[in-house]
Parts: sequence; C-alpha cells; structure tokens
Amino acid sequence: MSDQTNGHHNGQMRVLRISHSSLTPELRERERMLVRRHPEVSLEVVTASRWHEGGLEVAASDDDLFPVTKAPTHLSKRLALFAFDPRPIIAALRRHRPHLIDISQESYMLSCMESLTLSRWFAPGTKIVLAATQNILRRYPPPFEYFQRQAFRTAAAAYACSATVLEVLRAKGFHKPAPVIPFGVRLENFPPRPSGVSGDQPLTIGFIGRMVTAKGIFVLADALAALAGERWRALFVGDGPERGAFTQRLAAHGMLDRIELTGAVNYAEVPKYFQRMDVMVLPTLTTPTFREQFGRVLVEAMASQVCVIGSTCGSIPEVIGEAGLVFPEGDSASLAAGLRRLILDQDLRLRLSQRGRDRVEQHYTWEQVADQMYELYLEALKKTVRGA
Repeated sequence: MSDQTNGHHNGQMRVLRISHSSLTPELRERERMLVRRHPEVSLEVVTASRWHEGGLEVAASDDDLFPVTKAPTHLSKRLALFAFDPRPIIAALRRHRPHLIDISQESYMLSCMESLTLSRWFAPGTKIVLAATQNILRRYPPPFEYFQRQAFRTAAAAYACSATVLEVLRAKGFHKPAPVIPFGVRLENFPPRPSGVSGDQPLTIGFIGRMVTAKGIFVLADALAALAGERWRALFVGDGPERGAFTQRLAAHGMLDRIELTGAVNYAEVPKYFQRMDVMVLPTLTTPTFREQFGRVLVEAMASQVCVIGSTCGSIPEVIGEAGLVFPEGDSASLAAGLRRLILDQDLRLRLSQRGRDRVEQHYTWEQVADQMYELYLEALKKTVRGA
C-alpha cells in the first residue's frame, strides 16, 4: 500500500503499538497522552489479555481514547519465550493498516520476532520502531541472537528508557536513530504530599517493589537495623519470593513492630502509599541478570514530593540527578548514614523533596514523553530502512 511505504497521508498517522504490559488505562499513560496531545495520531494498542504486573495478575481492559486488542499469550512466565496468539495481531494489522508499528518487546524476544514477522506478512513496508530497556550487555544463545539481528536490520529507529540502556543498544550494534525517552508520570495522579513530619510522629521510610534479593531488600533491612536508635517507621509495598526471608531478617533485628508490609497492590493504588512516606529507598543490586533499567518508582516518589535515596545500580543516579541521595550499591552502612542524615535534617529533606518535584516537572512528565515519541515517529516515517 503506497500510504504505508511513503509515510502518512492527509495529516493522519496510523500507529499500532504492540505492548504486552499496556493492560489498563493506568498502564497506558504514554499512549493516552500521545493521542491527547497529537490528535492526528490514529492509535490502536495490542496488549496481552492477562499479565503478571507488580506481583498481581492483571486483566486487560478497554480504553476510551483508542481501540485495544487483547491477545492471549503462551509461555508468559518466561519473558524471552512468550508469544502472542497471532490472530488478534493479524486482525489489527489488517483493520488498522498502520503507517508505523511500535513494538514494545525487547529485540531478542520471541514475541518481538513474531510481531516483526506478522508485520512483514500482513503490513509489508510498514516502518518499525523498537523499545529498548535492556542495560546488560550479553550474548544470547540461538535463536535469540538471530532474532535481535533481524530486529535491528528491520527497524527504522528505537528508543531507550535511559542512558545506560542506550549504551548497551549501541554496543550491540544498533546505529540508527535511538533517543533516550524515559518513563513518565502523570503529575495529577501523584500530588505532592504534605511536607514535614507532623507532631511526634516518627519519620516513615518507604520501599515499593518486588521482594527479591536484587531489589536490595536485605541491604535495606541491615541499614534499618543500624538505625535502631533513631525514630522511624518503615512501609514496604510489594510482594515476592523473598518476602518470608526478609520478614525473618527483620525479626532477627527485632524490628517487626516498626514495619508495615502491605503485600502486592494494584498499580492504581500506588499513589496513596507515597502520601504516607517521608523518604523512599531504591537499594537495587546489580546481578548477572539484573541491573536497574530506569526505576519508575523514583519519578513517582519525586512527583509526590517524597525524598529519595537510591543505590548506584544502573540508571538510578541518572534519574535522581541532584534531587536525592545516592549510595554505593550493596553498602548498608552508607545507606544507613544517608538515611540518618535525612531523619535528622528536616531542612535537607524538604530541600531535596522540592528538587525532586521540580526535576519531574522538567524531565519526566507524560506530556514530554508523548512529544518525544511523536517526534521519533515522524523521523522514523521519513527513514529508508537499511541494514543496522
């Protein structure tokens, strides 16, 4: 079709976004802001019918701004191996006739190869844009290395969620346009919390994330043990396989009476927990298979005017900038020292929390992300695709 190969006609840009995690309106803020700010974009989203998100099984729901096609998945517990039922994708390609397809699966994944293959068969000549969040450089066994080469060869452009991700993308050999486009936050969903600790209430230290060793939960437990003499409470939001061992560690330190563990919560419930925190910690550790790719909870905390402290893992220092404290990953004594500063120095805490809100307003709103996505789509539609 000529309008697919030569860009978009009549001012309309038809985009099909294939993203397994764009399940609910709260998880589709990128897409929703894109069509709000750029009404010439005719968008359709293909997402998984159901997916584990934040420790909960989430069912896909419709959207009031664009069509959402729900595709069952196979082998969804293994991210690299999962695949969509192809029939809903084929139907969407035929119905929507996109000018551009935005594939939000990593380039080495079977689901990305599936999306590329179906696009080639049922929407030949359509421009492809790839999302990238992988920030560990590694070689993949066959056939995944082949999948990645094919994706790089086919795509007109890509976008990386952080500078560390872009470094890895370039090191893998992708030399086409690839701006850093971060995750964002909808400011009205994360209003600033009341400043300061009220009355005689102890300061609340928060953590939101998976209860796994790589998230640094045991480093945080040891840091809290070193602060036994200070006034604080801790709020842990999330669940995971290490929750039992983590609770035992807290009990061994005699701290269970100062800790609240909520278990897994729906993403729509997350903003209210930030309202209860004075400080949020992201103590992630680098492992052979994990390095913090972005740290979405950081921008959500900063938007909520919660002071943040994070480790040196992956993109955490990049996201925090000058708006919080950073400590060497794995170093519980340094984390304890940083937390002690924040507990004892309210002026520092308030200064950093205001800087955090300002930083989000300047760099991490969905409005800014949507405009960057639109510019990337325009650039990709002008490209003649050659080898990576």
